[in-house]
Amino acid sequence: MRNILITGGLGYVGGRVACHIKEREPGSKVFLTTRNKHRKLPSWTEKFTVLHMNVLDEASIAECLKDKSIDIIVHLAALNETESANNPELAIEVNAKGTYRVLNAAKINNVNRFVFFSTFHVYGDISDTVITEETLPKPFHPYAITHKVAEDFVNYFNHCQGMKTLIFRMSNGYGYPMDISIDRWKLVFNDICRQAVTNGKILLNSSGKQYRDFISLYDVANAVYHFVFVIPDKWGDGIYNLGGDCTMSILDVAQKISDVYRTKYKKDIKEIRTTPNNRNSIVSKPVKYSIQKIMGTDFCIQENMTLEIKRTMDLCEQFIVSDEISSY
Repeated sequence: MRNILITGGLGYVGGRVACHIKEREPGSKVFLTTRNKHRKLPSWTEKFTVLHMNVLDEASIAECLKDKSIDIIVHLAALNETESANNPELAIEVNAKGTYRVLNAAKINNVNRFVFFSTFHVYGDISDTVITEETLPKPFHPYAITHKVAEDFVNYFNHCQGMKTLIFRMSNGYGYPMDISIDRWKLVFNDICRQAVTNGKILLNSSGKQYRDFISLYDVANAVYHFVFVIPDKWGDGIYNLGGDCTMSILDVAQKISDVYRTKYKKDIKEIRTTPNNRNSIVSKPVKYSIQKIMGTDFCIQENMTLEIKRTMDLCEQFIVSDEISSY
C-alpha cells in the first residue's frame, strides 16, 4: 500500500496516471492536486482525494503534505509548451522554482521518494544522432529550459538531501484524457481526432512531414506503476528517456486516425489536406529516441494506438453534442 500525491493530477497525464494506479492498486490512497479552488470536479475524481495546491505558494504546498503520510510524490504540475513560450518568467516560477518548492516541502515532511516528469525537449534540436540519456542537453525553449533547471533541483535533493528521485524525459504523449474539459486538444493526435469526428475531414497546419516519437498515455502511466510498485528499490541513477519506440510523421498519424475512423464509423474521411508552405512545415528526419535504458529495467511498451484513438474519438463525440446545444 502506498500514499501517493500527484501534483497536476487532474491534468492530461496526471489523470491517466492516477486512474491506472488506482485500478491496479485499489488499496493505495491517491491524492490529486489542482491550483483551481473553484473548479468543478469531474465524476472520475470521486475515488480520489483532491487538494488545492499552487506551486507558487509554499503554504498551500505545506498544507497538502501536512499529516497525509505521503510516501511518494509524482510531480506533473507545470506550464505547458505554449504557456511557457507566452510567459517565460512565469515558466521559471512555476516549472523551475515551483519544483524546488515541492521538493523542499517533501523533504520537510519526510517524503522520501519523488518522481519528476521532464521532457525530451531538454535535449534541444538533435536530429542526426541517437538520443540517449548520455546525450548532452541543449534546451533553447522556455519549456525545456525550465524543465532542465527543475531536473537539476531534483538531482540536488537526490545527491545532497538523501531523497530517492526519478526523472522521466517524456516524448510526445498521446491518448484519451480522462474528461473533455482537460484542455490539451491542440496536441496533434487529439486535434486530428477532434477534426475527424466533428468535421469528417483533416486539415494539417503543416506539410505533415515532420517526425515525432510518440508514447501512449497507457505506457506513460504504466511506467510510473512499474517503478513505484514493481521495482521500487531499483531506480538506478534515476534518469530515463520515456518514449514509445514509435517514430511517425504527422501525416502517418493522420492516416492512422483516418483508418480507425473508417473502422469505427463505417465511412471514410472526406479529405486529408496539408499546408506545405506553412512556416511549421520544416521537414525532419525520423527521430532516434533511445529507450534501451528503461527497457533494461524489464519495462515493456504495450502501445495499443488503435484503442487510444477510439477512446479519444468517443470523447470527441461530446463536442458535436455541445455544438448542437449551443446552436439553439
